[in-house]
Amino acid sequence: MRDGSETMFNGGMPAGTQSDVVGAFLRRWNALPNKQRYQLIPELPIPAMQIAAVTHPDPWMRRGCLSFLDHYANDESIHVFLRALDDPIPFVREMALHGLSCERCRAAELCVADVVPVLSRVLATDTSPEVRHKVIPILMNFLSRSSPAHEALRRASLSDEDILVRQVAAAALEGRERDACRSRHDLRRRAKTRRGKAVASAVDGGSSVL
Repeated sequence: MRDGSETMFNGGMPAGTQSDVVGAFLRRWNALPNKQRYQLIPELPIPAMQIAAVTHPDPWMRRGCLSFLDHYANDESIHVFLRALDDPIPFVREMALHGLSCERCRAAELCVADVVPVLSRVLATDTSPEVRHKVIPILMNFLSRSSPAHEALRRASLSDEDILVRQVAAAALEGRERDACRSRHDLRRRAKTRRGKAVASAVDGGSSVL
C-alpha cells in the first residue's frame, strides 16, 4: 500500500500534514449534532482525506475517510478506492469496494479499462472471501462491456475455494442479479430453509446455497 509516493499523492502536502487536517475536521464534525453537520460539508478536506484514506496508520481512520469520500466526493475519488483495494485490512478494502459500487453517490460511469483489471485481480487473489464476494456484483455491471470481466467471473465460479463466492459468480454469469447481490449472511440463512436446501440440491448436487 505504501510505495514512497504517498507524501505527494494528492495536494502536494506531506502525509502527516494531511492527517492533521483530516483529524481537525473530524473533531469539528463529531462535536456537532447530526442535524448540523451538513454545514461543514463545503469545508470537507477532500485532498487530505484522499491521502489519509491510503496512508493513515489507523485502519479505522482509513475506513472513515473512504466512507466520507464515498458520500461526498465519489467521482473524484475512484483512484483512491482502487488503491485502497490493496489495504492490508479487509474491512478497509470492503469500504473501498462500497465506494466503487455505490451508484447513487456517483454521477459518472466507471471506466472499464481502469476498474475491471483491478477488480479481476482482487477476485482472483484477495485472501478474504467477504471481499471477493463483494467484488462480484460490481464486475457483473461490466459483463456487457468487458470480456475480461466475464472471464474473471467464470474462473471464480469454477475454482474459487469458497462455495458462496462460486455460487454468486455463477449467478452473475447467468444474469440472476438478485442472487448475485445476496450477502453471505443471507445466503447462509437461505441454505438452512427447506426451500433453500431443495434449490441447493437441484443447482449444485447438494452443495449450492442459492
